[in-house]
Amino acid sequence: MAVLLLSAPARVEANPSHVAINGQLLSQEELWALQMQLGTAIAPGHYLVDERGCWMNITSGQTGCIGSQTTHHFSRYGSGERTGDGSWNHYSNYSGTGVGGTSDGCIYTTVGWSNC
Repeated sequence: MAVLLLSAPARVEANPSHVAINGQLLSQEELWALQMQLGTAIAPGHYLVDERGCWMNITSGQTGCIGSQTTHHFSRYGSGERTGDGSWNHYSNYSGTGVGGTSDGCIYTTVGWSNC
């Protein structure tokens, strides 16, 4: 899977997408083929991808690895992650607390509150 990501297209057709990988803008056809290969939608942005298939969307700050079910989110307000089983968490730099949830609907905070 990483091979397609790492082999940047030499040209872009008349219908470019809003996805660039390692500095190369994908055409709509290339984006569609990559999404079919990976089995997931790819958000618009400029991505850096390494030889292991790990990526970073330099537009949004999200990171992850192909084959990994975990994506990481970073912003000026905090950070967090979402896993393939539906669990998520977010830490707020501003409030100094975190909140998270599990796939079964439980929500919790780092200050001791939980609905489970």
